[in-house]
Amino acid sequence: MENNSGENIVLSVIIPITERHDPVKELFHEYKKGLDATGLSYEIIYVLDGAQPAAMEELSQLRNTENIIIITLAKWFGEATALNAGFSESSGQLILTLPAYQQVDSEAIPALVSAIQDNDMVVARRWPRKDAFFNRLQLHIFNFFLRSFTDLDIHDAGCSARIFKRRVIEEVHIYGDLYRFLPIMAHRQGFRIT
Repeated sequence: MENNSGENIVLSVIIPITERHDPVKELFHEYKKGLDATGLSYEIIYVLDGAQPAAMEELSQLRNTENIIIITLAKWFGEATALNAGFSESSGQLILTLPAYQQVDSEAIPALVSAIQDNDMVVARRWPRKDAFFNRLQLHIFNFFLRSFTDLDIHDAGCSARIFKRRVIEEVHIYGDLYRFLPIMAHRQGFRIT
């Protein structure tokens, strides 16, 4: 598939918008800086999980000046369904999922993209964490157990900023809350994860 300029899409960026999201236009421009710095042709796909009137209004305004794709689900289905809708619409050989709230610095996007060269999936790590102490403790314990029970050395399985090659999502299917475990499921299928 080609974008409006006739350029082949290399990177599909999927941003599911659920109940929790930051101002859409502000975050879009932040992410766009990081995406432009990759030098790759890309498409941005927003998936609204159910009625999100405030987000839809901002996206409609963005669509007047930016080349974005908007998918609206008829009702709330959850993040896995929203991601799957985005995967179905995407055309790039690389897929980058980003949260609809400030979780990663846009300057880290080019590093994520370059790290995919020798891997099938790259999961970002939020560091330093700015959560409440109890949240950090819970995530530390969770990630410790993941590393203990799998041979996957992962430090932040809950981070929504992930890039992977299309064949990963073609072979690993997610539903329910399993999108959180996509790196572990992909690893079990033999994909290289970092």
